[in-house]
Amino acid sequence: MARRCEEADGIAPFNEQTTLAMSMNPDKHRRHFVVPLNDSVVAYAGAQVVGDVAEAELAVDPAHRRKGVGGRLLDSVLDWIGPSATELRIWGHGDLASSRGFAASRGFDRSRVLFQFSRSLEGFPWPAGWPAGAGRNWPVGDAPAASLADGVRLRPFRTGQDEAEWLRVNAAAFADHPEQGRWTAADLRAREKESWFDPDGLLVAEDDEGMLGFHWTKVEGGVGEVYVLGVDPRAQGTGLGRTLTLAGLAHLAAHGIRQVDLYADESNTRAVGLYRKQGFEVVRTDVQWSKALR
Repeated sequence: MARRCEEADGIAPFNEQTTLAMSMNPDKHRRHFVVPLNDSVVAYAGAQVVGDVAEAELAVDPAHRRKGVGGRLLDSVLDWIGPSATELRIWGHGDLASSRGFAASRGFDRSRVLFQFSRSLEGFPWPAGWPAGAGRNWPVGDAPAASLADGVRLRPFRTGQDEAEWLRVNAAAFADHPEQGRWTAADLRAREKESWFDPDGLLVAEDDEGMLGFHWTKVEGGVGEVYVLGVDPRAQGTGLGRTLTLAGLAHLAAHGIRQVDLYADESNTRAVGLYRKQGFEVVRTDVQWSKALR
């Protein structure tokens, strides 16, 4: 059903969080909803409640749209949420007209916009030099050398050792982020089990006091991604974010990757401006719709 939706809409209907949750058992905070027809599924919704906010994603098979299936599916989600949440948030991937129409008809407001950026690494302005800890075969160019503050060094992530420190820095770096900042040890372990996970592609910056930041890269289908880039508050404003960004891109380039994607919130004007200056262009827009429940 998801593949048929992607073929019809030109975009996958579910994000990574929803896809990973499909392998998790339902509990008091998470539910899976399906609309079956004979031996197939014609609609699916995944929902979870975090604090007083409920989040969901849903999709309907293209052959069964405009027949009230999506509305009944949403009603089932709302019935399950009941009084446990004050707000429901739903992602619409690709900012499709059909999603906008459905959201508006059910009283949802456009509350958040996520941009997907992309660019080729051909012709990228690589720095003239790299700090200690740089990987082998990282490209060099004519741009100013990448540097780190005194006592800071780069290295790959150590599976089985760095998880607690990574979670600490991630929570601090994304304290105001509605999703990334609440990652748990279980969330991290789930990604470490994915076929694309490569600890060498998760670059860590540290000093004698601990981890300062990280750039987690991802490769799927020959395309690289700036998966997560985080800097501890005690290192923000030192230029570490720029060096980590360049280091992750160089790691991808050294492994033959020529196309890189990344995501940034429209409201993060600083990051959006930085990525545009680095030659990234918006290739996709996702919209989060929200509705007050009480």
